[in-house]
Amino acid sequence: MAPNSKMFRAASALTAVGLVLVVANWYARPDAAVAWTAALAMFAIMVAALRLSGRPAVHRSTEDATALRRIPTAVVFAALMMGIPLALTLARLYGVVADTDLGRRSTGVLIGAFLVMLGNVMPKHLPPLSSMRCDGARHQAFQRLAGWTWVLCGLGSAMSWLALPIDAAQIATIVLALTAMGVVIVQLLRLRRPRKDEPAHGLN
Repeated sequence: MAPNSKMFRAASALTAVGLVLVVANWYARPDAAVAWTAALAMFAIMVAALRLSGRPAVHRSTEDATALRRIPTAVVFAALMMGIPLALTLARLYGVVADTDLGRRSTGVLIGAFLVMLGNVMPKHLPPLSSMRCDGARHQAFQRLAGWTWVLCGLGSAMSWLALPIDAAQIATIVLALTAMGVVIVQLLRLRRPRKDEPAHGLN
């Protein structure tokens, strides 16, 4: 993705804000140096990923170029998931807010939104039927089902964190994620199993 794209600029800005928040928290609570060091390491990884995605796509396959274009979007969500708790921690340290559950709820909602985004992207990057050695129509149907499964999982998770108590929201998120994974795994196994009208591929 080009460095002047909106998503790249948003990811760069949020990463910079996150680094500032880590330094501010470290200054306010130097006794938690281990936690702040880990946070700095995470943001350093985001910076490295952004630098990689901003390089010119020379001698790269289409799949590699597509994967690199998705990095800034992933960094935006990662920076938000880390930055919001850091900002709330700093606000609590200075007595600006007193709600200790707000950070966990915000992170939970963001994770749900990330799952919705991930599920929404899946069917939009379907490979052409001609490029598939297996039944292309079945493969594309599986990707669409997986996409809808994760969209619904993300929506349910985000709504749980908005409406339910913390403990109930955690349980609901785990149940939804396990259910979504189960649905995808079952459909994947069905996809790998040849249909009765397909010839078996084996040694004669």
